[in-house]
Amino acid sequence: MTAYIPEIKNPDAIYTIYIKRFNPDTDAEPHWESYKIPHVKSMTVIEALEYLQDQGIYIAFRANCREFTCGSCAMTINGKPGLACMTLLKDGMRIEPLRGYKVLRDLVVDTSFAGEKFRELELWPHLENPEARIEKVNMKVQERYKNIYSRCIECYSCLSACPQSDPESTVYPGPMWMLQIARLHEHPLDTMDRLDQADKNGVWNCAGCFECASVCPVKLSPGSLASFLRREIIKKEVGL
Repeated sequence: MTAYIPEIKNPDAIYTIYIKRFNPDTDAEPHWESYKIPHVKSMTVIEALEYLQDQGIYIAFRANCREFTCGSCAMTINGKPGLACMTLLKDGMRIEPLRGYKVLRDLVVDTSFAGEKFRELELWPHLENPEARIEKVNMKVQERYKNIYSRCIECYSCLSACPQSDPESTVYPGPMWMLQIARLHEHPLDTMDRLDQADKNGVWNCAGCFECASVCPVKLSPGSLASFLRREIIKKEVGL
């Protein structure tokens, strides 16, 4: 991997950062290693990792910011999920993979569960008439699609932070999936009963702690959408 940062000749300071390493071929358990980084103003975590790559220290991490997969560089930084490209480097920073998932190597976790969950929940519009056209769509729904549903970058930070979410559990898939179910519930052409789907997939198990909102890099609040779905279920049940 080639870094996108210039050679650091006159650093402002030398920072020490700690990275949790794990190579399944050689390590029995993950372990912490420390690294010296020549720091310059506005340096991000991703730039520090790229710098180490240039020095021949090959730490596995995901980063595809220039390949239209924003969100892939999410990791646990000082105990909380965050994007490495948006987090400024600090002295003494501790960097580890997203918590709650199987670690494949170093900072890379297994995200194959996402594709499986997408298929399981059938997170695409179910259309009775594929040729149907909408002449007029509620402006409020249009705004929600523009400002909420289309902005999720699927970085899995909310899933990692959620105390109720577990990739292996069927009790509550997690906040990101509630956002997707809410998106399809408001889709003007989707015919699947998404409220029944949310009910059966543990929407009532959302703790309402809004940890998901506190770590979302694009300032969404999936927990609010879980609450929205619960209100919609109640309206449906009482015939409103």
